[in-house]
Amino acid sequence: MLRGPMSSRAKVYGFLLLIAVLGGGAYLVKYYLIAHAAAKAANKDNDKDKAKKGDGKEASPVELAVAKRDKISSYLTSTANLRALREVDVVSQAEGVAKAVFVEEGDFVKDGQVMCQLDDAQLKIRLELAKERLAQARYQQEKARKRQEKAGSQIENSRKEVARLQHAFDEKLISEREVDQEKYRLDEFVHDERISSVETRELTHRVEELDAEIRQAELEISRTQIRAPFSGHVTQRVVELGRTVRNLDALFKLGAFSPLYADVHLSEREAHQVKPGQLAVVKLGVDESVKCNGRVDRISPVVDQSSGTVKATVELTSTGGGLKPGAFVRVEIQTDTRPDAILIPKKAVLEEDGEHYVFIANGDTAKRTKVLLGYEWSGQVEIRQGVSAGAKVVVAGHGTLKDGGKIKIIQS
Repeated sequence: MLRGPMSSRAKVYGFLLLIAVLGGGAYLVKYYLIAHAAAKAANKDNDKDKAKKGDGKEASPVELAVAKRDKISSYLTSTANLRALREVDVVSQAEGVAKAVFVEEGDFVKDGQVMCQLDDAQLKIRLELAKERLAQARYQQEKARKRQEKAGSQIENSRKEVARLQHAFDEKLISEREVDQEKYRLDEFVHDERISSVETRELTHRVEELDAEIRQAELEISRTQIRAPFSGHVTQRVVELGRTVRNLDALFKLGAFSPLYADVHLSEREAHQVKPGQLAVVKLGVDESVKCNGRVDRISPVVDQSSGTVKATVELTSTGGGLKPGAFVRVEIQTDTRPDAILIPKKAVLEEDGEHYVFIANGDTAKRTKVLLGYEWSGQVEIRQGVSAGAKVVVAGHGTLKDGGKIKIIQS
């Protein structure tokens, strides 16, 4: 009877003791986890501090390049559309039906080459008729000239005869009637000579008119042949075979592509740096691998009031296959050259807070060095201050590199 109650209390006390033990263990586990997390965070912060100080054990893989001495130039950059030396409309100076077209777009033609032929049948008929009339007029002119010459000769002889007869009459050798008869003949010769002279002048004038008419007809016939005014390429053909062409109709567009020109517009400050003869590089806008050399041909002496710019004309001294009139290009004008500059790849330069710096390899560490930049060209940049020739600069892998950080060279 006595064991029953004691046994029940013992069970209760044992259960309570078990709960206490379990609760304490949970607390200890929780404490251990919190402490472990804190230690881990502390170690992580310590690792970051070490990395910032450059005394971490992990070396950053980097690629190096050597600073070298070489020449570098400064350039002014602008854009333009290429234009031909000359590009004109080839117009007709005659009227007629186009009966032959000899060239197409893209064809090269020489100066004076026939590009199109208009119908000239009526003009040729008119020319032949004028030539026939001219032949008749010249025949009549020659007859009148001969009559005039004959009359002149007769006048001279008759005057001599009148003088002889007059002398004979004075000597009472002949009658006055004989003298009068010769004088009458002299008057007839003079009259004939005057008529012949008038006819000759009229026929000479007629011959001159017909000569002019023939020259005009020949000119009009020659104008039915539409010729190239200069050597170049046909950029557009407007005329169609069988089409009626009017005077001054544009039939073709012709361009001389050598040399090509690029007109760039510079600010007044930039224009002061540019002079005729300076070298330039012209690159195709859609593909800068297509490029050619050029030079500044001339500079406008005035400032454009509407844009405030000065026009500089660049002549292309060599051409690539992709450079054509109208193409959009990038023009780089060389304004200065430094023959003994210290150059490094542009990708070695980093910027922070408006200042430029590089990492210079020093054994197995990298030193952050502030630099002063100069000219930049074709992926290279001039270092005016901060790097010496022969120094090895980091060009890859420096994105997370710290001053004094350890490096592992993977390529140099």
